[in-house]
Amino acid sequence: MTAPMTPDTLFRSPLIVTASEGHARIDREFFKRMRMFAVRHASSGTEALALARRETVDVIFCDAALGDMDGGTFVAALRADPALAHIPVILAMTDARRADVLSAVKLGAAGLCLRPYSEDTFRKHLAMAAHMARFAAAEKAALARAAAREAAGDPDGARQDYEEVSRTPDDAPRFFEEGMTALAARDVERAILAFHKALAINALFVEAYLGLARAWKAKGSTKQYRHYMKEAASACARANRFVELRDKFVALLGDDEAGFNPFLALGNELLRERHYTSSIVLYRHALELAPKNADIYLGLSKAYHFLRRPDLARRAAHKSLLLNDRNEEARAIHRRLTEGRRPGDIASMEQTAKEAPAPRYPLLLRGVLYLAGIASETLVRPRKTARAA
Repeated sequence: MTAPMTPDTLFRSPLIVTASEGHARIDREFFKRMRMFAVRHASSGTEALALARRETVDVIFCDAALGDMDGGTFVAALRADPALAHIPVILAMTDARRADVLSAVKLGAAGLCLRPYSEDTFRKHLAMAAHMARFAAAEKAALARAAAREAAGDPDGARQDYEEVSRTPDDAPRFFEEGMTALAARDVERAILAFHKALAINALFVEAYLGLARAWKAKGSTKQYRHYMKEAASACARANRFVELRDKFVALLGDDEAGFNPFLALGNELLRERHYTSSIVLYRHALELAPKNADIYLGLSKAYHFLRRPDLARRAAHKSLLLNDRNEEARAIHRRLTEGRRPGDIASMEQTAKEAPAPRYPLLLRGVLYLAGIASETLVRPRKTARAA
């Protein structure tokens, strides 16, 4: 037996589907952190389907690899059962490729989560699953109203309900356009409201975050402007849309290369939290916006140093000093990295660094797939990371 989630309720009956006791233990702990204590566990897809049919289940956190079937087969079986089709499913994987992400979207998964994950990432997945559940509940209610009105001889009312069903998934772009129209008319308050409505539907709508940044900048709030620029950068990295959206960031940030750079800010946060490979990705995006910013190269030198890539670390520190020879921190790092080297070694080191392959997008920045239209999990702000025992 299942109970569809209404827009005003939280998940109360999660189901974990995994053959690993270690994974089950970690997943249960994270649900408890979200104050969800009535958590059930099924060790196979078959067991999970049977449990969902006889008990109340409102969200499923499922390993992509199960003993009797894979996660895709499980999601397909769930969607094929009218009594279970509304339940949002988050697939958990230890490895992910772009094909996996696209496959999860086609199957109707609410998210694709890479293990190990952080509490912040887990919370974001549940939030997106909640959005999907709300839309499923709203769609079901609208269809029921339409059928009732049609049976009562009210075709116009039924048509309105059917239109509501078809309109709901596309409301995010509509609200975004309303926000941009309001901004053009200098109605900033209405623009902010419209952008928030778009993000309530699609939490990875980068353009809506940029719209909020523009709106708060117009209101004169530097703090809120920077906050939403960082949110836009975070969503952009998670959705792997930087190349597509680079010009929009450039237009909003202006020509002041020494000014606020959201990708630099996020890179620094990741560096402090010891996610060095992910910080490099953000720093490289930051350089696309501000190629002459010495602080970005300083961050890169630290990240490469901690990843034990001394040649790349020295090159980045050297570039930072070329751009700003007054930065004492960069000078100290450069001195420490070049101790014992001959003066001519710097040029050789730079040539070696140029030939080194650029870092791939780490799984940390590609993993999570939100079905709001785009997707990927990246720990743009990871907190505590748990590993399976």
